[in-house]
Amino acid sequence: MNSSKVAALAAYKAHHGEPPPNANGGTVDTVDTVDTVSKKLPDAKPFPVEAMPEHCRPLIREAAAAIGCPPEFVALPMLVILGSAIGNSRTIKLKQGWEESSAIFAAVVAAPGEKKTPAQKVAIDPAIKAQAALKEEYRQAKETYEEQVRHYEVEKREARNAGEAADAPPTPPVIGRTVVEDTTVEALAEVLGENPRGIAVVKDELAGWKRAMDQYKAGGKGNDRQFWLSAWSNSYVSVDRKSREEPLILPNPFAGLLGSIQPGVLPELSDNREDGLLDRILFTYPEPLPSRWSEEIITPEAVHKYRDLYNALRGLHIDEDDHGEPVPNPLELSEDAKALLVANINKLRQEMEEPWFPGRLKGPWSKLEAYFARLCLILALARTAGQKVGEQVEADDVGNAKYLLDYFRNHARRVTSRLHERDSLEVLAEDLATFLTLNGGRFKDEVSVLYEQLDSKHKGPRPDELTKKLKTLARRYPERIGFKDGQSRKDGKPRRYVEIFLGNGVDGVDGVDRGDSR
Repeated sequence: MNSSKVAALAAYKAHHGEPPPNANGGTVDTVDTVDTVSKKLPDAKPFPVEAMPEHCRPLIREAAAAIGCPPEFVALPMLVILGSAIGNSRTIKLKQGWEESSAIFAAVVAAPGEKKTPAQKVAIDPAIKAQAALKEEYRQAKETYEEQVRHYEVEKREARNAGEAADAPPTPPVIGRTVVEDTTVEALAEVLGENPRGIAVVKDELAGWKRAMDQYKAGGKGNDRQFWLSAWSNSYVSVDRKSREEPLILPNPFAGLLGSIQPGVLPELSDNREDGLLDRILFTYPEPLPSRWSEEIITPEAVHKYRDLYNALRGLHIDEDDHGEPVPNPLELSEDAKALLVANINKLRQEMEEPWFPGRLKGPWSKLEAYFARLCLILALARTAGQKVGEQVEADDVGNAKYLLDYFRNHARRVTSRLHERDSLEVLAEDLATFLTLNGGRFKDEVSVLYEQLDSKHKGPRPDELTKKLKTLARRYPERIGFKDGQSRKDGKPRRYVEIFLGNGVDGVDGVDRGDSR
C-alpha cells in the first residue's frame, strides 16, 4: 500500500478509533484484503459459550466434546427451548409501547452427518421430559373425566325424568404441550389455543417446513407464511378450519421455532420473497468439525443443572386478563442496562446506514435489533429463575446478549453470502467504498489515475471501461456512490476528470466536507 493510503488509513483510525469496515463487517488494514467474490464465506466466528446462562455452560461444553460437534449445535437450540419455557409469562419492556417476547426462530446450517441431531436432542430433553409429565397428568385427568361423564349421564337421565334441567356436562381435559413436531398450521393453532404459555416447534428439516407451508392450499396459495410472520411477533392470528364453524382466534400466540437445513438447499428458504420470513431466523453456520471417537461424556450434574433451569423458567407465573388470555409481565431494565442497550441498538442502526453496508443484510439486521432485546430477556430470567431476587435486566445481561448478537451478525453474513451470488458491479461498489474511506471520502482526478490506484479485480481491462462502470454504479447505488465527470486544465491542456464520493449525503467519512484537495 502506498504512502498516501497509509496516511489516509492512519487519519481514519485517529478519528474513529478503529480501521474502516470492510464488506464483510470486519475491519481492514489494507485494501488488498477486500476480495468478496473470490473469497470463500466470511470466517465463522466462534460461539461465545461464556455468554450463555451459567446453568447451560457445563452441558454445552460436555455435549460438544462428547458428541463431537460445534458448541452452537447445542447452545442455539437451548435458546429456543429456554425461550419457549418463558413463553407468555414475561416480556422485556424497552420503552412504553415497545415490548419483546422470548420467542426465537433458529436454524442450524450443516451437512448430513455433522451431529446436529444428537446435539439438538440434548437441548430439547428438558422439554421432552416435561411433555412426558404432562401426558401422565392428562391420562389421570382423562380417567377422572370419564368417571365424571358416567355420573353425569345418570344425573341427566334422572333430571329428565323429573322434568328438571340437567347441570352442565363436565369439561374434557386438555393435554399440555411443550414441543410440537410434524404439524400443520391449523393443528398448531389448535395446540396454541390450548397452551397459552406457548410451545417450541421442532422441525428436523426447515426446507421441508417451507415446502409444506402451502401444500394444503388450492393453487399452492395460503396464509401459512402470514401465520409464521405474526407468530414471530406474538401478534393476533386467526386461522380458519373446515372442521370448525368458527375460526381459531389467537390474540397472543407464542411459538419458538427450531430446525436445521443443509447448506446446499438454503436458497429454498428464500424463495425470492421479500416478506421478511427468512430475516426472522437466527442462523448458526459453523465450519464442520472432523469427527473422531471421544471418551468424553455428558455428566448427570450438567444435565440436571440445565433441566432445573428449564423447569424454573417454565414455572414462572402467567397473569390472565378477564377473558382468560395471558398477560405477560414486562421486565424493566436497570439504568446501566438501558444505556448499554440503547448504545448497541444505535450502533446496529448506524452500521445499516453506512454506504458500504450490503442492502441484502438490512432485513436480517432490522430483526437483530429485536433479537438483541429477546436475548437480554432470556439471559436475565435465566439468571434470576428460582432465586428470591427481583426480576430486572442488568448490564451484565445486556453485555452477554451483545456477545451473542455479534456471533449471530457474523453467521447472518455467512448465510446471506451463501444465498446471494453477487455480480461484479456490486463488489466493485464495495471496493470503491473502501477506497474512498481510505482517501477521505472523495476522489477527483483523471480516470487513468483512479484506474491505477483502485485495487479491484472488477474495474475492467481499461480506464474507459471503469468510467462506464462508475456511471452505472451511480445509477444503481446512489446512496453509496456519487459520480461526476467533466473537463479541467492541467499544464495548460484540457483534461477529462472523474469525481467519486461516498453518496450517503456527506462528502467525507466523518460528515465533514473536505473540499477539493486536487
